This record gives sequence, structure tokens and C-alpha cells, in this order.
Amino acid sequence: MIIDAHSHVGKDYYFSGTTLESYDDFCKKNNIDIGLLMPMPWPVYEDDDKEVCSLVWEHENYKLIRYYKLVNENGEIVKKEVVSNPYKNINEYYYNLITNSKTNTKIEFVPLIHGALDKASYVEDIIKKFSPVALKFHGFSSGFFKEDVKPELVEAIRYYDVPLILHTSVYAYNDGYGFETKYWRNKCSPNDWAMFLLENNLRGVLNHGACLDTEITNLVNKCDNIMIGIGPDLDISLDPYKVLTPREEYLKRGYLNILKELVNPEKLLFDIDFNWNTDNHGNIDDKSIGRILNTWSYSDSEKILYKNAKNFYKI
Repeated sequence: MIIDAHSHVGKDYYFSGTTLESYDDFCKKNNIDIGLLMPMPWPVYEDDDKEVCSLVWEHENYKLIRYYKLVNENGEIVKKEVVSNPYKNINEYYYNLITNSKTNTKIEFVPLIHGALDKASYVEDIIKKFSPVALKFHGFSSGFFKEDVKPELVEAIRYYDVPLILHTSVYAYNDGYGFETKYWRNKCSPNDWAMFLLENNLRGVLNHGACLDTEITNLVNKCDNIMIGIGPDLDISLDPYKVLTPREEYLKRGYLNILKELVNPEKLLFDIDFNWNTDNHGNIDDKSIGRILNTWSYSDSEKILYKNAKNFYKI
């Protein structure tokens, strides 16, 4: 058995999109039995024949954040303020699509949640209706961070004991991206989200290898409630800006080799991060399972490829 613990479906405002069919075909080709599938970071949907991006955000002096949806009205993009539950339509659409579609892969739909804008009653409703194995927080694309999450939202998630899948990112270099991107990427650090989980007694997964943060990987090794997602391993391996390991060491030793040294195999979850599992030329990567098997022992690979996810998500 193989479980993909984190992938995306749909159209994105900034990136190329995927379909349920293309994901299912990929899983069939790669012998993936179960996939945890969630909306794109900047999801787009149709509403009254108008294309709508669920949420974008702007800031003033890195403090005040305003939230908008973008509506394509006859070719003109109109910004409309969003005050609550920005992902309600997109969550409903993909839950219904997945529920009513026949796929070779068993699909577990993971709703996208906004920690600052979602009402606790809405989150409670979808937990009851969807019975999700997890919820997704993507602070970078959604414009909310550790300190912004509503206490009542935390209470609901804790009460129903649903794990959070958390996007993590860092930026430790002076070159490359501009200051604004660096600032907001670091606001989604593995350290911040790990502390959020611990302080609120929540279960969760730090995606993208926890950015190879040695302090956090040491913490996760000793913590029952936090796991680390691996993918997309090829994309991360090609970009030293996505991790905290010094560049020369990183490019010499490689992402999976360093991850193997830092994290116990019992704490790792295999995930494709479908739509971002590409090489530098945009070609779909279908060798990630082989790289796991070539990096870890067979027994440890079994834990990473399915046993850990099966136990953590209670699938």
C-alpha cells in the first residue's frame, strides 16, 4: 500500500491547475492506493458563469492585512472584500465532486481552512458533514499566521481531534527574492507552526520537510502529535532557498539524505504535493517513490510510504 498524504486539485489563480482525473491517473500509474486531496493555495471556481479566485490578500506596513476575492466580470478583474469563510464554495465543490466520482484511488478530501476568517461554526459544520481525516492551513497563500488564528477555531479543531496539515516555508539568504517575499515566507516557519501545535495541544503535520530546521526536527522526533511531510522532494531538492541547510552543504548532500539523518522514519509521511511534483522544466516527476526506497531501508520505507499515515490519520 502507498498513501499520498498531501496533494492538490483544481484551478489556481497563479499556478497551473490539475483535475481529479489527472491525479487519479498519476496515482494509478504509481501504485498509490489512497490520496489526501485538497484545494489549490489560491483556488478558483465558477459562480454564475464568472470565474472567482477565493482569496488574495494585501498588507500595509507588514501589519494590517485586507482580504479580497477576485471576480472576472466580462474580462475585468474586480476586487471584492471578504470577511468570512472564503473557501466555503471551493470546499463544497470538491467534496461533492470527489464524493460523486468513481476513481481508482481512494480519495480523502481535506478542506482548506482560513484561521483568521473562518467562523468556528462553519468549521464545525464541515467536520461533521465531510468527516475529514485532516484540515489544511496554508498561511502564506491565505494571509494568516500563528498569532492570527481564532481561539474558538482552535477549540473546535481540538475538540474534534482533526489534524492540521501546515504549509511551512523559510528564507535564510540575502539574494534571490525581495524583502517582502522573504518576510512572509519566514512568517510561515516550521518553528512558528510547531509552537502553535504544541501551545494549543493540536495534532499536525509540518509540510516540506519542516524546511530541514534542525531544532524543530529534534522536537518532532520526541513528540507524538507532530509529523513531517516529505514532498515534493524533487522540487525541494532543486531549490536551496526552501531549506535552512547552508547552500553548499545542501547541494552536495541532497534533501532526502539530510532529512534521513535529521528525522526518525516513524515521523515522516510520504506525499506527492501533486501539481508541484515537477522538475526544472515543468515535467511531472513520477520517481519519488523509488527515491524513498533507495534512501531508506525497506522496513523504514514501508513506514514512510503508508504505515505512518495510516496510523496518524486513522485511515
